[in-house]
Amino acid sequence: MTTIYFVRHAEPDLNQKDELQRPLTPKGRSDSIKLSDFFRDEPIDYVYSSPYRRAIETVKPLADRHSKTIYLEKDFRERKIDDEWISDYEDFLQRQWTDFLYRRRNGECLQTVQDRTIAATNMLLLKHMNRKVVVGTHENALGTVLRYYTKNFGIKEFMRVRNLKPWIVRFTFNGVECVNVEDFCLDP
Repeated sequence: MTTIYFVRHAEPDLNQKDELQRPLTPKGRSDSIKLSDFFRDEPIDYVYSSPYRRAIETVKPLADRHSKTIYLEKDFRERKIDDEWISDYEDFLQRQWTDFLYRRRNGECLQTVQDRTIAATNMLLLKHMNRKVVVGTHENALGTVLRYYTKNFGIKEFMRVRNLKPWIVRFTFNGVECVNVEDFCLDP
């Protein structure tokens, strides 16, 4: 069995508009320590992360605790919304989760995000069979993985977990077949 823990990053500092360089808030940094504590007794073989700073900062204490290198995988990044900051994010979110092919002019649709996150997941399954892997990622990227493996993850389920930061979802695989999905939140 292979276990992949997808971790949606801790609370980001939204004052930083640069997606790639957006850091965690002080609460986010504190929660990344709690995340490390969550995995204290869990043997972890590999740690991967989106190249976005907030995802890396979220899994860094965990990687340090387990003396693991963080491998960057660009296909676990968040989806590109557009070239500009948008003010109608809630409407945009609703529309994207209702229509997986909807995108803004210079952005990605969620189908494209799902295609790349599943390809990256399959790469991990082939490369690290029978291991335990942690992946630092983002809300929409993780949501598309959940939708792929559970078939019933849509806007309603997305809105239920949207404010969970960090959010941990454990996928258990027998070969490349997902046999169990379970999620955890550090705060009730």
